[in-house]
Amino acid sequence: MLAIFNFLKKFLRLFVDFAMVIQIVVFITLFAFIMYWFFDLINCQFLAFLNPVAENITNFMHAYFEESLNKGVNQTDGSLFLFVMFLLVVIGALSQLKIYTSSAENRIGRTIDKIKSKNEDEFNAQLRAEADQAILAYRNVVLIVKLAAKKRIVDDIRPDEEKEKENKEIADRLVCEFYNRIKEAPCCKFAKSGDQLVVTLKGFTHVNKLLYYTNKALEDLQAEMRKEHCILKFYAAIDAFDDKALLKDVYYDLQILLKLNLYNEIICYGNFCNRYYMEPKNMFEAYLKGVYDTTEPENVWTLVKKY
Repeated sequence: MLAIFNFLKKFLRLFVDFAMVIQIVVFITLFAFIMYWFFDLINCQFLAFLNPVAENITNFMHAYFEESLNKGVNQTDGSLFLFVMFLLVVIGALSQLKIYTSSAENRIGRTIDKIKSKNEDEFNAQLRAEADQAILAYRNVVLIVKLAAKKRIVDDIRPDEEKEKENKEIADRLVCEFYNRIKEAPCCKFAKSGDQLVVTLKGFTHVNKLLYYTNKALEDLQAEMRKEHCILKFYAAIDAFDDKALLKDVYYDLQILLKLNLYNEIICYGNFCNRYYMEPKNMFEAYLKGVYDTTEPENVWTLVKKY
């Protein structure tokens, strides 16, 4: 359909251009014969080279009119006058035809624009649908939480090795405590890696519960550590991936996020945000933390509990 309208528009444009050329030719012819007729009335032979053409026109006009037209006392034949008037009518008719043709061309142009706009909307809708399907394929989740703690002791004169050993023991204990508090999260598997707990989730619909358990457990642990005169910092990163992605690749990407050292926040990439906001209900809100140079400049988001 669009090809037909484009052809019609080009055809009308060519017709308008052709009518313009014909109109120019007719106007030149009109001007020439008006001048010839004027010089003929005053018996001037300035345009005598047009005599053969004028005679042919006169014969042609007489073939369609029984009586010749005379003007003035010299009984001048009025055929040229009639021919001039005919040319004026042709010019006027061509002008009107150009107006109507241009109007039709504009209408067809608007129709083409509407069809193009509709096609673009349908194409964009298809792209959005395909993008949504690709995002919905991110059914799996990996959450990595790293815990770090140290005693709040003023003027601690113990050797650094002893302090580091104690902090490591506290961190190991906290990882176990953290696991005990979130192990009820549905459809999750857990793995301990040093001072980190790696949580994998099959089924994105349970991600709200995972985030809720994680957030609550971390808040409770921080409160308990303050009572023990300890400072607890956690580093948490979460990401979503499809069945084609390798878990080791996702794990590597999350380790890059953890190296940003954004503590006491659950951070993520934009693809997790896109998938998370396709859920019917969201317990957390994503806020842009900033653009960070990971393997390349990436938007990093932080998840904040709504209520």
